[in-house]
Amino acid sequence: MSVNLPPKAQNLLAQLQQQQALYENVVQQLTLYQAELNELKRVKSELEKLPDDAEIFRNIGHVLVKTTKQEAIKDVENKIELLEIKLASLKKQEEMIRKEIQRLKEELNKVMGAGAIGGG
Repeated sequence: MSVNLPPKAQNLLAQLQQQQALYENVVQQLTLYQAELNELKRVKSELEKLPDDAEIFRNIGHVLVKTTKQEAIKDVENKIELLEIKLASLKKQEEMIRKEIQRLKEELNKVMGAGAIGGG
């Protein structure tokens, strides 16, 4: 059954769909960053188990370059710190989008309830 929505409801529905798509994108990014963060924490843990004089190589482009244990740990810690900042920002963004989705749903329900269409 096709229902003609009032223009305001159509606009709200379009905004809601846009926010839901944005929300899904943010959640996907959060999942990827969290997995990367977990991997970096495992790498750091493994590096810390190595002796201080262990030969460690890091990948720079297509070249392996020798580095020290301390430099490798510091590099991983910097990456962890950056990811934690990105995750915190994304979590705030996720919360804001979730609140906007809720607001749009409530407003859409009001418009639909006040319209000629019966409750549903």
